[in-house]
Amino acid sequence: MEKKKILVVEDDKFSFKLYTHLLTEAGYEVASTPRASEAFDLAKQFNPDLVIADLMLQDGNGFDVIKKLRQTEQFKNTPIITLSNLGQDADKKEALKVGADKYFVKSNTRFQEIIATIEEMLKAKE
Repeated sequence: MEKKKILVVEDDKFSFKLYTHLLTEAGYEVASTPRASEAFDLAKQFNPDLVIADLMLQDGNGFDVIKKLRQTEQFKNTPIITLSNLGQDADKKEALKVGADKYFVKSNTRFQEIIATIEEMLKAKE
């Protein structure tokens, strides 16, 4: 069976390494970038089955990345999980409004919960 592909858009070095490692261990093929400006091109090349996006990025924000992905036919139905330190309701609402399917606050979420959500979303997509 072909490995499912996950794109991680995350600028925090620790989180970036951690997610890449844990997702690879869980059997996924992972591509990642810390830059909003690279996220879309990388997505087009990599063609991920799912995207995990932080909202605060080196050179932009995750809202724009999500919006741009959703406006593209190729990614209209690709599951997108937002993983952020921004815990405000307004941020959550905005992320969901621009096209994220799930929103997690990093400090309140165990990685197992994220993996379970990823598996659920990928199954639903099949």
